[in-house]
Amino acid sequence: MAPDNRDLQFPRKTFETIRTTGSIVFWAAAAWGVFMLPLLIVLASPFLNSAQSIPLSKPLLQVSASLSPDGTLDDTSAHIRQTRYKEIEFSPSQPLHTAPSHVPNPMPLTPQATVYLLVDTSRHRLFVKEGDRVLHEALASTGSGNTLADPRNPERTWTFETPKGTFSIQSKLEKPVWIRPDWAFIEQGDPVPGKMADRLQPGVLGQYALGFGNGYFIHGALYSNLLGQDVTHGCIQLHADDLQFVFETVQLGTPIIII
Repeated sequence: MAPDNRDLQFPRKTFETIRTTGSIVFWAAAAWGVFMLPLLIVLASPFLNSAQSIPLSKPLLQVSASLSPDGTLDDTSAHIRQTRYKEIEFSPSQPLHTAPSHVPNPMPLTPQATVYLLVDTSRHRLFVKEGDRVLHEALASTGSGNTLADPRNPERTWTFETPKGTFSIQSKLEKPVWIRPDWAFIEQGDPVPGKMADRLQPGVLGQYALGFGNGYFIHGALYSNLLGQDVTHGCIQLHADDLQFVFETVQLGTPIIII
């Protein structure tokens, strides 16, 4: 005869009560998790951000020195370095057309440095550089330093010097036409024309011209035998091949340091 198991069974009401209570506990826990998870993420985000970012107030040299063992620079450091460089070189307190009393270091010397031009007027050399690496070196002519006075107005004078300081390439011209200023006629003893058409002189600046402000240009030399001397009216003259390399390498905004 089989044993009677009725005494071992839970009453139906007891079972239903346990199942209902379990469902309530489960859904209450789920609702608590949905509410608390975003709150925990918000509370933890400052700690996560501080571990992954470099503050903008970090000194430039420290950021530039944050190199990995293989010599590469992480994207965050490179972005901060570029931003800080723009603040140093192109701030309103140091206008592009005004020569500062001290020429700043053009940029941090890092493996990812920007291309820039360095003109050494004492050595008559123009260098296309990337960091401390020289991409190209060219013989250059610079300002003569002579002074010209207007005979009709002695107080009106021009000094033909190449400006020194930090500038940037502001224009790139192919087959430029020289618009002769007043001093170009006074220097030759010719009357100053009133018509613009009489001032235009094509072919004397070479194939290219790169302006860096206040009427100063890097352009070709009409007489290549005078390269490497102080003979210009302030512009920087290069041989045709060197000028082409510079024109094809630099962009608008490329820094130019003249010392």
